Amino acid sequence: MSVFHFQFKHAWVGLIVVIFLSAPIKLVAQDKTSCDYAIPGEVLNWNFGERVQLQFSEETFFPIPTAMPGNIDLPKGVGSISDADGRLLFFSDGRQVFGSGYMELPNGGDLAGHPFSSQSALFIPSPGNPNRYFLITADLYIPPVFTNGIRYSVIEKQGATWKVLADKKNILLLEQNAAKLTAVQHDDGEDFWVITHGFGEEKGGSYFSFRVMKDSISHTPIESTVGVVHQGGSNSNNNVGYLKISPNGKKMALVLPEDGIVEVADFNATTGLVSNTVSSILESYNYPLGVEFSSNSKLLYVTTNPKNNTLNMLYQFDLEQLDINNPEVITSFNPNDGRQFGALQLAADGRIYISIFRQSLTIDDHLAVIYNPNRAGTACNFNMLDGSSTNGLALQNGSGSKEGLPNFISSYFDIPHFWWQNHCEKSPTIFRLQNEANPGDLTWTFSDDNTTVTQLRGEHIFENAGRYTVTATENYNGQPPYIYSREIEIYPLPLVEIGNNTDTIFILPNSSITLDAGEYDEYLWFFEDSPIPNATQQTLDVEKEGRYKVVVTDTNCCVNEDEVVIWFANIYLPTAFRPKSNIPRNQTFKPLGAVAALNKFELLVYNRWGQLVFESNSPTNGWDGTINGQDAPMAAYVWLMRYESLESTFQAAQEVVQRGVINLVR
Repeated sequence: MSVFHFQFKHAWVGLIVVIFLSAPIKLVAQDKTSCDYAIPGEVLNWNFGERVQLQFSEETFFPIPTAMPGNIDLPKGVGSISDADGRLLFFSDGRQVFGSGYMELPNGGDLAGHPFSSQSALFIPSPGNPNRYFLITADLYIPPVFTNGIRYSVIEKQGATWKVLADKKNILLLEQNAAKLTAVQHDDGEDFWVITHGFGEEKGGSYFSFRVMKDSISHTPIESTVGVVHQGGSNSNNNVGYLKISPNGKKMALVLPEDGIVEVADFNATTGLVSNTVSSILESYNYPLGVEFSSNSKLLYVTTNPKNNTLNMLYQFDLEQLDINNPEVITSFNPNDGRQFGALQLAADGRIYISIFRQSLTIDDHLAVIYNPNRAGTACNFNMLDGSSTNGLALQNGSGSKEGLPNFISSYFDIPHFWWQNHCEKSPTIFRLQNEANPGDLTWTFSDDNTTVTQLRGEHIFENAGRYTVTATENYNGQPPYIYSREIEIYPLPLVEIGNNTDTIFILPNSSITLDAGEYDEYLWFFEDSPIPNATQQTLDVEKEGRYKVVVTDTNCCVNEDEVVIWFANIYLPTAFRPKSNIPRNQTFKPLGAVAALNKFELLVYNRWGQLVFESNSPTNGWDGTINGQDAPMAAYVWLMRYESLESTFQAAQEVVQRGVINLVR
């Protein structure tokens, strides 16, 4: 946009000129907004094993491993949770709960869980209450010594301090339990289900689903008596092993290690019922232990951890064509060096991490990684990155993996295969995969113009608002292409106009005008490219000349701007005019200069006897020197001009009255 400066001959009347700029609107570059998808921050910090901490983010290709301070040892079961922005809140082994400073929370000791339970702890946010969390704990069930069962404690923020409430600690939910805990969001999108399994002759044949509501947990579970009975003597390991729900909340899987059984079932996230169990035959697997679903909920992975030093196995089950007794073997290794498979856990980056530990629960300095768990067979890339074998993820500073990995609400991992940043027309929309490991020959296709791009994070400009299909095609290692399509909606830019369809506004000196940007969600006003302090409202009162700009953001986080320049202008009237002059502006009598600022205008012309000879209500309609169609005699005439300034929200319109004499020349 360009600004044109006008100079007017000064007379005894001054005005302010406002110039609105009409060149094409410049689009404002957008950072990530609240309208863009964000991976759940609650699962971005993992604390487990011997001082291990992993930090995930949307931008890092690998999680960042660090070592926790002190001597925190979390040998098996552990729960961890962060806030929605990815800041660590708590982690627990079921016996004590630590805060983000790696110190035990006030009243956070003597919890009723057991650190050697496979899933000893699980954190659930209180629906609708960001200052309250439930910590569910699981004890081993080995009577008469270990009988604490499934219990919960309430963690609440009081002032700036999180603490375990003394009167809401270790509240019993279920006795005679397997050491297994999982959770998923209720279908209402607010509440949660916590699911465990019973153990022993009395309750070992049932799943139990507890509904977590705002500030409370139902003590009356939904009981589903289906599947294989969990039981065994004091030396039985059927008590341990893992229980998981798929990210979409529709499937469930668990293992009975001692009996060598893998069981898959349906889960109803509306009713909490478990049904349609499919169980392998007895001793189909040699001590199955870890369980996890792929992020698309179509594949299931199970590790085995034999006690007789035979092969450790990693299996993959196709849930759409389930053969529970004949899974795909992904890898195996001989534990002669003492290394063994432990837990599996899906991460926000779409990969599944597998704990590696050594006999007697001594640490290992790596985690194994399934880099592409949504791909069937060995294309899932167990410890294979960029075509090369790896040792997985190296841990840091003497920290090490043991059997367990953090336990999370499964719904947090129901992450789309790809998402995008910026939902608005005429500016770049950037697409990225959930899992950027081993993308192969990646192509993005856009239905608005059928163009394709091949960069890892596809970028495309949609010129017009509308609904479009975007397809990501991954061609990897000669396999059939992996094709994922989504329909997306692109929104129009907000139509902001602060100049009333003109580039220039003129106002009177010592008056003001209110600029109105229209109704949007956010505003930011500028004067000469500098933000105006505290100017974040719909309107702006202006009383000095210069260039003003507003940037608006609508409910779709689309951004647009408009700008205008305000000038002081000069208004004057000539002292003489000649109707037959060769110069057009001298042919009529009317005000000259920036007359757009004149509101409620009136011009009256009288002859020497006080008779009205001309009247106008428009500053552009002047007297042509005639009276009733006849040429008026050459003489001096008296005029009166009356008008008002523009008003603003803080200043009323001002009336101006002026008088003078005009000479009509023939």
